[in-house]
Amino acid sequence: MSGIGVVLNPHSKRFKRNPGSLEQMAFIVGDKGHVKTTESLDDLETVAKQFRDREIDILALSGGDGTYHNTITKFIHVYGDQPLPKFAFLRGGTLNAIASSCGVKGHPEKLLMDLIYHFHEGSRFETKQLQPMRINDHYGFIWGCGVIFHFMEAYYGDGTPSAFHAAWTLTRTITSALLNGRFARDMFRRFDGEITVEGRTWPYRNYSAIYAGAIRQLGLDFDVFYYTKQGYPFHGVGFSLPPRNVLRYVPKMFLGRPNGCPDLLEAGAHEMTVRLKEAQGYTIDGDMYPPVDYFHIRPGPILNVVIPQV
Repeated sequence: MSGIGVVLNPHSKRFKRNPGSLEQMAFIVGDKGHVKTTESLDDLETVAKQFRDREIDILALSGGDGTYHNTITKFIHVYGDQPLPKFAFLRGGTLNAIASSCGVKGHPEKLLMDLIYHFHEGSRFETKQLQPMRINDHYGFIWGCGVIFHFMEAYYGDGTPSAFHAAWTLTRTITSALLNGRFARDMFRRFDGEITVEGRTWPYRNYSAIYAGAIRQLGLDFDVFYYTKQGYPFHGVGFSLPPRNVLRYVPKMFLGRPNGCPDLLEAGAHEMTVRLKEAQGYTIDGDMYPPVDYFHIRPGPILNVVIPQV
């Protein structure tokens, strides 16, 4: 066994609020593993190469969904055809949908202590398989442009990101939609594009949102991507609706049921392509990216995720 490698993101919510937590995490690991704090994507690449050469058994990540997305992407690129280590998600970010989808709960320090203890005791870990989407050359679990991107813009732009602020942004959007207000109209502004799923081109050419997910929850407990429980690697969605018309379908989206809306298309997928008339900004796991006019989405490699014994 080559041990545990730990990647800490100092920009995550937990470490920004309490910088001393970085030292606590390093102290917990001690000489039982390798701890690296990464300030940039270049740092991540260096760490990925070091951990690959050491043949670590488990890669433990402390941070949120964006940390996981960037780290998984970099490690897949660096490892190439070599087997990836197991992953352990320690939470600690503003958005923790990926860890929650694996049933991981608790504080990062406690999760890390239990992981190290059981690893060095030789305990058998429970594992869960996750398969991220490959979106062009990135890997992640939730991708979107249109409404999804604009919602995240508002979420990050109006204050300190938090679960409360996410709920407030959703409430503001719903209220504006009820009144046909400018905030909701701007968020739902339309764009032209063509979507092909499983070789079939969808009939619409104009959308207010296009998104896909490889885990069931979109966020805020919305069980949107129910096709992921039916054997499909991911669930693709596209709709062309004004904000007020979306509201009647929100309860079904929350419960993860077919919506029955003729203007909202969705399908389980192994491959999805999106061609846009004009480039659009997009988000992957909460990280924001500059405009692109083409997306090719397909399954990435299967990840074995360790579920800490608490």
